[in-house]
Amino acid sequence: MTGPLLEVDGLVVDFSRRRRRLRPGEEPPRKAVDGVSLSLRHNETLAIVGESGSGKTTVARSVVGLQKFGAGSIRFHGTELRTVSRRPAALKREIQMVFQDPRSSLNPRMTVRAIINEVWRTHPAIAPRDRATALAELLDDVGLDPSVADRRPAALSGGQCQRVSIARALALKPTLLVCDEAVSALDVSVQAQILRLLVDLKEEHGLSLLFISHDLGVVRQIADRVAVMRRGEIVEFDDAEQIFVHPAHEYTRQLLDAALDLAGADD
Repeated sequence: MTGPLLEVDGLVVDFSRRRRRLRPGEEPPRKAVDGVSLSLRHNETLAIVGESGSGKTTVARSVVGLQKFGAGSIRFHGTELRTVSRRPAALKREIQMVFQDPRSSLNPRMTVRAIINEVWRTHPAIAPRDRATALAELLDDVGLDPSVADRRPAALSGGQCQRVSIARALALKPTLLVCDEAVSALDVSVQAQILRLLVDLKEEHGLSLLFISHDLGVVRQIADRVAVMRRGEIVEFDDAEQIFVHPAHEYTRQLLDAALDLAGADD
């Protein structure tokens, strides 16, 4: 396919509600996202990395349609996107999100079977005729035993809950999976398993991934390209290898140094 799958151009999100006149010498409130532009290719993993408050999750939520933005544009397959309520059903289905906390993103009163069936009920156009077989195949895809289907989230580990969250997203046959700190709430050993799963699913299902993380160690394991955000802006955007071996921006070098210091402290 030619051209990028996703294009973000000049995106601005401003959470400021301040209306009073600024005092002399006082700086105006900083925008959460200030003129961000990036593109995501077909079957690529693009990571957006930065500290808490850098704006990376706000960009992700804007792409999914959960966050209104004040200026700029987001195009998917060349079609301009706004919030979820203004998107056709097919586009809602094609862009799915995996959240940071798998337990809070799953209904605790529902079994895994009910959670997946609810997705198919809401989007009947892609619902399989044999839901039982399709569910078993979906659970197998994410490395879960079929017996998990009749359990509730409270009876599952954090890693299992995140696999269910991924299965719920895959049930809609998406093209783009947006992962917002999708492994940060998990133990290190489980993180590695989920990262490997995402890599395998990307190849098996022809997915593109927009991967949001504050952890450069995690990003290095999965990303093809990396956008580094600081205070609402992208300060560096390049191939992952270039970012990690020859970072161009001082802030990127600071993040890498901090990651190395943390890794050394854990040894």
